[in-house]
Amino acid sequence: MKIVVLSGLPLSGKTTYAKIIGPKYNMPLYETGTEVLEEVTSRGFEFTPENIKMVTDDCKKISDSFFTERLMKKIDKLPDDVPGTFISGIRAVSEVEILRKHYGDENVFVIAFHTSMKTRFKRLDNPDRVEETKGAKAKEDALLRNFDNFLARNKKELGYGVGDVMALAEYVMSTENKIWPYVTLEENETDFETIIKEILNLD
Repeated sequence: MKIVVLSGLPLSGKTTYAKIIGPKYNMPLYETGTEVLEEVTSRGFEFTPENIKMVTDDCKKISDSFFTERLMKKIDKLPDDVPGTFISGIRAVSEVEILRKHYGDENVFVIAFHTSMKTRFKRLDNPDRVEETKGAKAKEDALLRNFDNFLARNKKELGYGVGDVMALAEYVMSTENKIWPYVTLEENETDFETIIKEILNLD
């Protein structure tokens, strides 16, 4: 089983390409953010930045890799014909380390996604983003459309250690499609698929 960790700041395109390429290679996508949402709502709290932080901090007292460990239990139940899986939202080096310990160093890969803050902020209003984002996630996006909140979210992600995870990357993608270095969605899709084929040892 190949584990592909998608690392990057909010709206850098981590899940976009996994959703496009993943089905072609029978590779499911798991997001730690979904686990956080389930944990927050299961406790009867509204999905707000304050409650997210409170619940996340509480869970990290149990284990720094709390949500990644939950995902690992799901991944371990996948059928044998699944060659690999994507994990998006990992924030700490310790989470990568626990994946490497469980699945083997040779089976865990980190892909870092880099995009300017200006471009990522504008993506909040992309029609496809608005269409796909529902419920609690839509409320979170509404808060992020205030640039101060967006900046605070980025600082929080970096505080959790996202930058350290990105520094471990075996592969790096620029998903900048607004300013230099400009890259199209189609170009990125091709590059991402090339990376995945290499990871899966496909010609």
